[in-house]
Amino acid sequence: MSHPLFNITGNALRIILILLIPAFITDQALAEAESPHCIRQLDNGAINWSTGQVLVTGKAPPEANSEGQPVPMPGSARTQATRNIINILKQIRITPDLSVGEYASSHDVILAGIEKTARDAMITRQVYTSAMDVEVRMETRIFGGFLQLVLPDHIRQIPKIADQKYHPRTKPGSTLAGVPVNRIPYTGLIIDARGLDLDPVLYPTIVSEEGKEIYSSLFISREFAVQYGVAIYLCDMESALAARRIGSHPMVFKALRKAGNKTGAIVVSMADAVDLEKVTERHRFLKECRVIIVADQ
Repeated sequence: MSHPLFNITGNALRIILILLIPAFITDQALAEAESPHCIRQLDNGAINWSTGQVLVTGKAPPEANSEGQPVPMPGSARTQATRNIINILKQIRITPDLSVGEYASSHDVILAGIEKTARDAMITRQVYTSAMDVEVRMETRIFGGFLQLVLPDHIRQIPKIADQKYHPRTKPGSTLAGVPVNRIPYTGLIIDARGLDLDPVLYPTIVSEEGKEIYSSLFISREFAVQYGVAIYLCDMESALAARRIGSHPMVFKALRKAGNKTGAIVVSMADAVDLEKVTERHRFLKECRVIIVADQ
């Protein structure tokens, strides 16, 4: 015996889908509001700075065919969503004083790469209304090829660090080179930047109060920066402490302020900078971009 649902006519089913959409959107909005992820809403889309996802929508009304009947236009909706991805990608800031769009304006190769990133985006939802309007949701990621295009050239490949039997679960008493017996080696870095009204960027830098760089291109290997991002942003400290990215024993610093110059670097205390310099294993976890910045939602 067939289920009653499958006896519903096509138009009636479309109406049911439309009635369900507001609840779906509301639930999604509530989930995002309560999420530890740092999500920045923009026109026709959003950037999830915790996962590197770019999410957009595209909409298109029906067009009349030769007989005057409305015909849905999913291709037009996808085209609009693709344009929205391009616009959002261009709005992303590489550094506080430089957007992707500004950087790409004089680099045809980068512009072409941005367009390819948008064309290759995945359709995650396609909905038809009772009026034959089409709404398409598409998704892409900034990690990978996009970051390879736009990260500064001075972030270069760092030669392989000599194997020190590094492992995020190393216990006291281990023979990790450079780490004293009875000290658990550090596995990553968390910067608590809440309260600074920090806007996420692709290439955040961290400096001491004296302006000395403690996390910048000098410490980062491009291989890891491209694949995982220079850092990710979370909007909840508990989630940051539990994240696999920074292992089981991260260092945690409280950011003091943003630098007043155009770099907009995150400033930490001299004491924290000195503590980091004393940690020999920092060379590995900074090289591998095991860094999380906790920002305001």
